Amino acid sequence: MTSPRTHRWSRLLRAAAATLAVTALLAACTEAEPAQEETYSAPVPDALERYYEQTAQWEPCEEDFECATVVVPLNYADPGSESIEIALMRHQALMPRGSLFVNPGGPGASGIDLLRNAATSTFSPELREKYHLIGFDPRGVGDSEPIQCRTPAQLDASRAGNTLSMEELGALCAEKNGEALAHVDTESAARDLDILRAAVGEERLDYLGFSYGTKLGAAYSDLFGENVDRMVLDGAMNPALGLSQVTTGQAQRFEQSLRTWVEWCDGVRDCPVSGGADAGLAQLNRYMDELAAEPLQTQDGREFNDRELANALLLPLYEDAWWDTLVVALQELEQGDPERLMQMADARSGRAADGTYLDNSWDAFTAINCLDYSDPTVDGAELDRLLSDISPTLGWYLGGELACTGWPAEPTGTEDPAEPLNANSRALVVGTTGDPATPYEWSQALADQLAGEDPSNVSLLTYDGEGHTAYGRSNDCVTQAVDAFLLDGEFPASDATC
Repeated sequence: MTSPRTHRWSRLLRAAAATLAVTALLAACTEAEPAQEETYSAPVPDALERYYEQTAQWEPCEEDFECATVVVPLNYADPGSESIEIALMRHQALMPRGSLFVNPGGPGASGIDLLRNAATSTFSPELREKYHLIGFDPRGVGDSEPIQCRTPAQLDASRAGNTLSMEELGALCAEKNGEALAHVDTESAARDLDILRAAVGEERLDYLGFSYGTKLGAAYSDLFGENVDRMVLDGAMNPALGLSQVTTGQAQRFEQSLRTWVEWCDGVRDCPVSGGADAGLAQLNRYMDELAAEPLQTQDGREFNDRELANALLLPLYEDAWWDTLVVALQELEQGDPERLMQMADARSGRAADGTYLDNSWDAFTAINCLDYSDPTVDGAELDRLLSDISPTLGWYLGGELACTGWPAEPTGTEDPAEPLNANSRALVVGTTGDPATPYEWSQALADQLAGEDPSNVSLLTYDGEGHTAYGRSNDCVTQAVDAFLLDGEFPASDATC
């Protein structure tokens, strides 16, 4: 999970690195029909049987993909009342061993978007050959009853610093989304995932979750441990942390990652922030001060200010394929040209050239987090001061909508460690040492929580590198280790590092 300014999933950013473009979301789907066979293993409450008796009816929706929808209850405390539809997309395997559900993170990122835009660049040929890959939009996201609050103009204003108060944003979201706003929590999404598992005919769940997707996976394991087969959790969240702890942990690591980039840039010819890490960071702060006092104009008439620079700076911290681009962009800024930096900020924010936003991830991010965490009353001004101390360059920017004071829906989540895995389940946790969005120690913590007193069914794989998450980064060591686990059930060597 990251802030709404840092949640854009890094694999899509890798795909965008050459073109500074993000493609639009499209998914045509069909409704599920009753199944002929039972495919649920753990006991199912009587009130949920009609949901578990569905079969996903797949129909072609794009080249190489099929789509379906599955019906789930809006409120699991009252499953006989209103229902909603969850959208799925499938990439069929040639020699399937089963289905692999994938989640790209967020919260608020689309699993359908992941498959459409990055299936071949993220998942190895071996995995695509042996697994039906299934991306799904969790409730409140994308094509699954999306939470929609702000217009593109209001999102532009939020990026520029003209933000709504949390009370104002909450009132707007409640007006536009009604009762659904109170039911987009991660626990409900995990319950949906078990219905999806049954609807596609799988007795047990194989799952690959990135970033926030690890929190969803851990929540599923807590609820349906006996239904887990193989689970990969890459770039892990620590379920025991509160919202303010998550935010401050990320701020500290983003500052360190920016320092790492500045140190690298210092060895590049004509680096605009040379002279060592401290001098380089000071230069970035001068850029921000100048832009705060006197924003530059982009070709489309928008203001490029200090907030947009911070937004753009976060992009290469997710994916080092952008490191060279940032050098050029800052060189251009020195000449008074902010176009490339604004394009980077737009790419990270999911804004298209026509001024629209490609998905609802900003609004979904806020709605989900404000339900998931029981400490939403942290004072925004106090948090901003703390973040500025922890992260002098970026901290002032990273708090934003993470302070949920005034949100209209009561939080439902708790900050508890993940339950140990069921004895018949296995999990591979992958952590990246230089990950700014999900610090490495979070992966260590989740692996320990899942292992409990029996570490034999949990393994931690370390990727020694920069950027957010590890699988799909063209690192053969990571790819082979994850594939071997999913395809053959083989863990990497103890304390393995790639």
